Amino acid sequence: MIFYLCVLCCFIALSAGFVPSSQRIRVHGAIFSADAEETDLDEKRKAQLYDKLLRDLQIEGVPLLECDADQVHTLQAALWTTMGQLSEQDYEERACLVFNKIPLAALQAFVDDFLVLRAQEDQMEYLPELSRFSVSLLGKGQLGPAIVLDIANKTDIANKTDIANKTDVIAEEKQGQTEDIPNFEELKCNTAMKAFMDRVVFGTSNDITIGLGNEGGAPPVQYRFQPSNNVCIIISTFWNCICELMSLSDEEIGTCCLQIPAIGSNKLQRYEAVSQLLSRSLCLYRGDSVFSLVHFHPQYDRSLIKPVDKPAFGHLPPISWLKPMLKANGDETESLDVDSLLNVNFLRRSPIPAINIVRNSLLNDPKIVSIELDNGVMEQASGLEVYCPNISKLAVTNSEILQTA
Repeated sequence: MIFYLCVLCCFIALSAGFVPSSQRIRVHGAIFSADAEETDLDEKRKAQLYDKLLRDLQIEGVPLLECDADQVHTLQAALWTTMGQLSEQDYEERACLVFNKIPLAALQAFVDDFLVLRAQEDQMEYLPELSRFSVSLLGKGQLGPAIVLDIANKTDIANKTDIANKTDVIAEEKQGQTEDIPNFEELKCNTAMKAFMDRVVFGTSNDITIGLGNEGGAPPVQYRFQPSNNVCIIISTFWNCICELMSLSDEEIGTCCLQIPAIGSNKLQRYEAVSQLLSRSLCLYRGDSVFSLVHFHPQYDRSLIKPVDKPAFGHLPPISWLKPMLKANGDETESLDVDSLLNVNFLRRSPIPAINIVRNSLLNDPKIVSIELDNGVMEQASGLEVYCPNISKLAVTNSEILQTA
């Protein structure tokens, strides 16, 4: 399979091991970027301290990676690629990435967000591989644009957090690294996912097809495949898909469907945590103004996706919003009960876990309307012109027919 174009040389360099600081990892691409101005680093003292810290790291044998990323999407691709490489090792390691073309404020945003994520126990329970990482700015962000990645010994972290007793994610991850290809054949997964996308996302309406009925036809779709269960590698692949989309026109690639079959096909909680991390990563630098995400899973259940009663980026509207949305759209709701409304989950029940990355330029501008929930609270909702016809159609369709469709 031809690997992703936009950060190909970054992947090649890392796959051969960390490169000396005299070599440069070129990560190219452009469009959405950070807003902050770069801190003035011209003062002689700061420059001297910065150089000293880099020399100290070299003396300690820490790999220094100078990256040519100049946009936040290539920044994310470089960081998560490196973290993916580090996380495949069982022992502790350290690496330093230098981003001379990225504002310090953008680097600080990544570090701060990672620290917040590490403190969210409900997320980290299903993302245990991230608990091995510590991410910091060299010199506390006062000297230069460099991020230090530290990864702890896998066994030490597993013992410390008692991961083995909480979930079997580590075991799944290890299995995923050694047995991905035999368990998940790319051609079969692509065929199954393409049939689902053609029927559900780009199909036409009938008794058992839940298509959106695009009059102009389906946009060009690229299917990408990542068999690993390692969340760092998955996020890295996701950002490479973003870079690929950014480097090509709408006519060449309209959407990119990233398949991640090893990420908890039978465990929605693990997938939910990964989907939230993907959404969080995209939204960190307002990438949601350029792309939208659509999350799919074989056991998709919106009532189990957090927050349950609030919108979640890339997911269906909350179940408690569906009737109010139908009312606001002028549709009949009296005959609909909660069980029939739950059929909406079939819109996202794909044969394998996947994320569809959609260019916002291909979507119609959403109409935002006010809806009144059953508890009297007023909320703002959008996408009624897409969701409501499908909600109504699914609500009156037998779930057994939908299951076999």
